[in-house]
Amino acid sequence: MKTKAATASIMAVLAVTAIAACSPGEAPAPAEQAAQAWVRKKVVLYLPDRVMKERVEIAALSPYLTAVDEAVAAAAGAQPMQPGASGMLLLMVKPGERSRAFIVTGEPPMKPEVIEAIVNAAGAVPAPSVRQGPILVGLQFDAWGGGAQPEGAVAPIPRAWYAHFSEDGGVLDDALMAKVWPD
Repeated sequence: MKTKAATASIMAVLAVTAIAACSPGEAPAPAEQAAQAWVRKKVVLYLPDRVMKERVEIAALSPYLTAVDEAVAAAAGAQPMQPGASGMLLLMVKPGERSRAFIVTGEPPMKPEVIEAIVNAAGAVPAPSVRQGPILVGLQFDAWGGGAQPEGAVAPIPRAWYAHFSEDGGVLDDALMAKVWPD
């Protein structure tokens, strides 16, 4: 008898706990979390570590990337919900504290007006000081639950950049960056 009463008591506690977990104001369910407008997944350095260390102080780069991430999350969050997309937000920073953002997505692609809002938000963040040449950093992201990653490389680049490569291929270096964003 005591065992049946104890089991009933435990079941009642579990039922109350389960109901409480469904109460409004609690943390969103995993499906809702996946539908956030912007979730940064990782940071990708497009240039060799040695080159990055020569050109920018990590103490300046890290807060810049955090500020860009916050700005683009707010910009994406202000956009109407759309089908999920995944990709890379590329940030090129040149000497003179100039920056430019590019977006590469898989399928489905982001709507042009969303890309424009995100690129503008990233461009509004003051760039860190770099020396000896440009740097290129990527923020891998999922938007509205994500979609397919861009095809090809782990560190994708915009399709238009491939036009600057020779038939034998190409290298992501200062010359290419000067072609895709001329001074």
